[in-house]
Amino acid sequence: GKGSNQYFWEAFPVGIGRGKAPGTSDVKTTYMFTYMDADENRPSLLELFEDYWKLLPIYQPSVKNPESDLDIKRILFAYFPTYRDSPLKPESSRVLAVGDASGIQSPLSFGGFGALTRHLGRVGGAISEALENDVLHKDDLSQINAYQPNLSAAWMFQKAMSVKMGQTVDPDFVNRLLATNFKVMDEMGPKTMRPFLQDVVKFDGLVGSLARSFAADPVFMPQIVATVGIPELVKWMGHLGNMGLYSLLDSTASPVLKPLVDKYVTDSRERFKWMRRMESWKYGSGNDYKSE
Repeated sequence: GKGSNQYFWEAFPVGIGRGKAPGTSDVKTTYMFTYMDADENRPSLLELFEDYWKLLPIYQPSVKNPESDLDIKRILFAYFPTYRDSPLKPESSRVLAVGDASGIQSPLSFGGFGALTRHLGRVGGAISEALENDVLHKDDLSQINAYQPNLSAAWMFQKAMSVKMGQTVDPDFVNRLLATNFKVMDEMGPKTMRPFLQDVVKFDGLVGSLARSFAADPVFMPQIVATVGIPELVKWMGHLGNMGLYSLLDSTASPVLKPLVDKYVTDSRERFKWMRRMESWKYGSGNDYKSE
């Protein structure tokens, strides 16, 4: 009755880049995580943690007995909630959630700090403008955490890598999915790979990688549709279309509209809304990403 979960593992050394050269650290962090909904019949956090200890020797064969073979520095286990309708809108006037509390983090990596730094300039500038112009009603503040289609599109990726209650999935499904997509993105180069690894979903990169993935493994597509479900896929297509629209608006409409808004829109509330609207086009399409 507990259903099944697709576990993901990753391990990396601690301290590299902070005084330690690659290959010199003897301290390692090992993660096990899974994606699942909030169904009450899902395994408890304690049960997931017990699975971690049981499966760790399989993931890392050098660890025969975690209790005796490891010098444990720190243990951390928790739920990281994500929301389908994120970013979350304010429930009260004069109160705005930021960072993880706003649901602006990626539903794939749960990278709240990265999301916060990415949006820091946008959110900080919007808050300053709201305070200066007394635009603090919850409907106004909701423009700061406006709909972002690329964030909503990332939900389907999470769905594809999770297991529904009572669902039976090919054990190789996720490995095949990840292997195909990462191979394609690697072939497309850093312009596609780097933004994705930094939790920025861009329209051109997403469409290009999907088309190439289909060409590389066309017989896999029906299995993906069956796993995700047609209703979810239809919703995702809507978000994908909005990503394209937002990208077009940001590259064509914003350069024309911004100087007009600066010059002719004198009402502070209307100006605030237009500025937030143009920001949502940029960030909602991933056009804010700047390669180094």
